[in-house]
Amino acid sequence: MAQPVIHFDYDFSPYGQKTKLILTAAGVDYKKHDQPLVLPRKDLEALGITYRRIPLLAIGKDMYADSSKVIDIALSTLAKPGALITSPADKAYEDWGANTFLEALGLVPQQALSPEFVKDRETIFPILKRPDLKTLRPSTLAGFQSRCKQVEDVFLANGGPFINGDKLSLADVHVIFGIRWALNDLGVANDAGCGKDALPKLWKMIESLPPAKPEVLSTDDMLKQIRESGYSADGPTSIMKDDPYGISAGTKVTIESFDAVPGAHPQVGKLLGTSSDEVVIEVGNDGVRLHFPRIGYIVRAQ
Repeated sequence: MAQPVIHFDYDFSPYGQKTKLILTAAGVDYKKHDQPLVLPRKDLEALGITYRRIPLLAIGKDMYADSSKVIDIALSTLAKPGALITSPADKAYEDWGANTFLEALGLVPQQALSPEFVKDRETIFPILKRPDLKTLRPSTLAGFQSRCKQVEDVFLANGGPFINGDKLSLADVHVIFGIRWALNDLGVANDAGCGKDALPKLWKMIESLPPAKPEVLSTDDMLKQIRESGYSADGPTSIMKDDPYGISAGTKVTIESFDAVPGAHPQVGKLLGTSSDEVVIEVGNDGVRLHFPRIGYIVRAQ
């Protein structure tokens, strides 16, 4: 029996928007469970998850942290064949899009930067704590406009609406998610040089994206579905040979993001297994297995 697929995010999350777009474009039947914009996230804590970033994806009792891992598992095990074009260049587009998003943080409106919001995000996005943040906007906007012109004149040089023509690709999603978020959610579309008159092909690309409208689960339904599910992943359930962590299976470990403030929001769990591209731990009291990518994370024995 197929395991339930549940996406955890909040609507303002740019990476949540990205992974929902990929699930939708790939023809995946999934539901979502809304999370608070700021900590605490009690529903995730009930499953033993203290990892603080969004999105996460549950496939039964296997849960995937980090958007890169969510995308990999979605395309490798859930996607309908041929639904989304992929290519060897996708990782390069992914890096381009991630850098564009980080740069766009300088465009967050000052009125959105409440003390509560800044305190919640400062451990992972230190730019929001910069004392000169207000003075960064003109330069950030100039860089953002240049990014948009690269999409308009280079990535969509063949006319669009997508990089490969009429069919949406993973590259398109990597490129456009941060730009769409900044234009629509941060209001940058109202700035000169960012509207449809200046960027007609880019805006056509945005308007051609499939809408993501998954069913929203209540807390009780989400917990019930996960707790009553089985495991969906084949592994890993052992430590790979010559693993550089040097940690034995069954050891209590912590996992942290490399780019976060040290010690901020560590995830605790029992190490189950490793492979060349992921590390798997068991968390909480319900046997949930949490999968992390190897890249970008620090794993330490307790």
